[in-house]
Amino acid sequence: MAEKDRRGETRKFKRIFVNFGTQSPKFRAPAIQISTRGLFLQTNQHVYPPGSKLFIQISTPNGLYTATGIVRYAKKVPHLPTHHERPGMGVEFLSVPPELREYLTSL
Repeated sequence: MAEKDRRGETRKFKRIFVNFGTQSPKFRAPAIQISTRGLFLQTNQHVYPPGSKLFIQISTPNGLYTATGIVRYAKKVPHLPTHHERPGMGVEFLSVPPELREYLTSL
């Protein structure tokens, strides 16, 4: 399922696991909303503040690629059974290898 966001970019509601971090991609979390402009990382353990630069590593059928991005939205959520918000970070890509961009388009 895909949905156009307010930026006019089609977001795909897929679930792929990516590695990410500020110095190197050392943490792992699922990306649950993906476009060629960015993604949403669903995590409550390693949430960085907006403005943080991230290295994001994504494995594709053609290899492992690293992109850079900037955190635009971040939210930690308490672990309560009645809480329905998703914790994580909205990340805008700063640089994406062309091969990775093709893969993200094909999802």
